[in-house]
Amino acid sequence: MRLEDLLILLNEWWRTKSVSSDRLKEYKRDVFEELVGLLNYRQIIILSGLRRVGKSTLMFQLIDYILKNVSPERILYFSYDEKIEDIVSILNSFQKITGTDWKKSDIFVFLDEIQKLRDWGAKVKIIYDNFPRIKFIVSGSASMKMEKEALDNLAGRYFIVDVAPLSIKEYFELKNNVKIDKYELYRNDLKIELDNYFKKPFPEIVNWREERRIYEYVKESIISKILKMDLPDIFENVNTRLLMSLAEIFFTNPGMILNVDSLSKSLRIHKSTLERHIFLLEFSKLIRIVKNFRVSLVSGSRKLKKVYPIDVSLVFPFNPNIDKDKIFECAVASKINAEYYWREGNKEVDFIFKGNKIIPIEVKAKNMLDNNDLKSIQYFMKKFSVSEGLIVYEGDTKELKNGLRFVNILDFLYKDFFV
Repeated sequence: MRLEDLLILLNEWWRTKSVSSDRLKEYKRDVFEELVGLLNYRQIIILSGLRRVGKSTLMFQLIDYILKNVSPERILYFSYDEKIEDIVSILNSFQKITGTDWKKSDIFVFLDEIQKLRDWGAKVKIIYDNFPRIKFIVSGSASMKMEKEALDNLAGRYFIVDVAPLSIKEYFELKNNVKIDKYELYRNDLKIELDNYFKKPFPEIVNWREERRIYEYVKESIISKILKMDLPDIFENVNTRLLMSLAEIFFTNPGMILNVDSLSKSLRIHKSTLERHIFLLEFSKLIRIVKNFRVSLVSGSRKLKKVYPIDVSLVFPFNPNIDKDKIFECAVASKINAEYYWREGNKEVDFIFKGNKIIPIEVKAKNMLDNNDLKSIQYFMKKFSVSEGLIVYEGDTKELKNGLRFVNILDFLYKDFFV
């Protein structure tokens, strides 16, 4: 398809003066207000996140918002999912169609899935530096590539916003067409939905009921497209079969210890090849590597690293009967963007949160806990002179005088305990 024809097709508001309801969607995610605020700054807005989390919808909602005060001919949208084109070529075609001189006009340029354009950061930088009246809003699914390009080429010129899968609040609001103003009024209803939320925190499928279809969607529309399309588009010599095998191994056993030597032998591949493909999985933000906490090294130990999915929903297509302990563990890892856990001998604490202070976090899929459940976290607190520890479990949220705070899993996921 000719570039001009594609632009006319993608930019319906040039003719209709509005964004169609099919693209716009009624529900606005919490991050939308943050994005509206960033429109007031000259800096490039970068939307980063997994496929299917709603980045394109957020773009169309921003376009709809801008249309209230800006003529349609000053708003340009292009998706690199459709075609790879140089940005200047897109702008020139935009000018030819609309009559808007992009070099002299205040315009908004939305570029979707821009990571597919080689050296996009450098190309955007040239236009940004020379034509200050252009406001860029770009998105990408390869989060680490987006971040690297921004750091390498766009220092001081961007705000990056990570668009995660739906929160439990967003999931419930979208599914039930309500707006939660007081958590306690909806807490029981949220609790009932928690198991379903873990499986489908993506806007398009919140109302799906058939688990087989849900798992198929997550595997094919998210995981497979990243592994078979996105990564080979960005890197050379990508073994997609190996990537799928590794995804199956890691998602079937979330939280497994990463033993590269053993894994390379069992898969019969060279260690360097394995390490490169593990990096690709981490690069694509499908997995997170959690290191063994060591105070003396500041960072974590190189040994005994663990592998978790970036979101627990990625596990179910490979392991539908995953233990609840592991579900909770994965959900907590995502909530805190986990970087560390701790192990010493036969003692282990699920996660170590490092903010203004160190907080050990133990995750238990239980209503009632006994002394054995608390031994490791109490040992850690004593060993490292830590005054506060957190137990995330199924029981009631409460605080005890010995420094341990007990938090219900739903309360933990809904609220922010580390502000």
